[in-house]
Amino acid sequence: MPLASVNLLLVGRVLEKDLYSHSGILLLQKGTVLTETHVQLFRKQRINHVHITDRTWSEGNGEEISNQLMDLGTDQESVAFYLEAMEDTRRLFESVELERMPRLEEFTEAFHKVANCTKKRMGLFRSLYVLEGADSYTYRHSINVGILSTLIAQLLKWDDERVKIMGAAGFLHDIGKMKVPKEILLKPGKLTDEEFAQMKQHTVYGYELINEMEGCCETLLLCALLHHERLDGSGYPEGRTKENIPIECQVLAVADMFDAICSDRVYKTRTSPFEAAQLLWKSACEGLLNIEIVTVFVRYIAQLYVGSRARLNDGEEVEIILIHQDEPMRPLVRRKKEFVDLRNHRSLTIEKMIV
Repeated sequence: MPLASVNLLLVGRVLEKDLYSHSGILLLQKGTVLTETHVQLFRKQRINHVHITDRTWSEGNGEEISNQLMDLGTDQESVAFYLEAMEDTRRLFESVELERMPRLEEFTEAFHKVANCTKKRMGLFRSLYVLEGADSYTYRHSINVGILSTLIAQLLKWDDERVKIMGAAGFLHDIGKMKVPKEILLKPGKLTDEEFAQMKQHTVYGYELINEMEGCCETLLLCALLHHERLDGSGYPEGRTKENIPIECQVLAVADMFDAICSDRVYKTRTSPFEAAQLLWKSACEGLLNIEIVTVFVRYIAQLYVGSRARLNDGEEVEIILIHQDEPMRPLVRRKKEFVDLRNHRSLTIEKMIV
């Protein structure tokens, strides 16, 4: 049972035993994954040493993602807004872990600046899906799903207030994961049935947490609770079907699934936005997702990547030249000096985006 000094090297380490203040008040429970906020708490309580285990459960400090975004050549103002939002998200979510619930306005302020920036500069959006590694995934996923939910609401021509609410709903949809044990949330392998049952509780936890926020609305609550519901009743936590799932939750389900497929996580590597779009389309055709939402979304997303470079599943690098309206997931590409229409080469797929 190592006894460690209180400093920033504790971030990501796991508390070995319950920690009490000098007056006997329980501060943190055994198994807590320590954050920078916890270190600040220790210093305020004049705690100089804590018992930690040899395990580390950490999502990283964002440095890896920051370096990649800088190297991609995305305009620096966009990158600055995104990284600021990521750190604000980390801080706010860590406050939730410590049961210090921030005001709703703090969450919306952290998100809307980067959302507005992304709306004006879609180059940042394209860069998000070439990033490698799971560094700060939970925080990035929250921002990305907020951006995607905003985008889909705009494509559906919803009014400005509804669009703004959808952005906040996407940003907050996974806040309940702060109540899921880190050894489950960050487990690199497949979850057991029991662990998956605990993971699914994040929807209920999210509902409960948002309900504590001053100024919350029903849409935010329902989106946190129901974003894993599916139209055929196969989702959770309530197994709702079709019209029993609010349209806002159906939008969020599409945004959530797309970002999860396109991002590296601790237990899987990312795939391309085109493969993600194909999987969304398949889910819609099987009756899980709203096909009208999926259709308008994948057509728009595909168009964003015209002129981008990608890698096919045979290892060849190509440039995306033209998006077909009938099959936006299978574009015309240029490979060296030849043009290849992926509609006519069904065995080829766009595996990863490069830039």
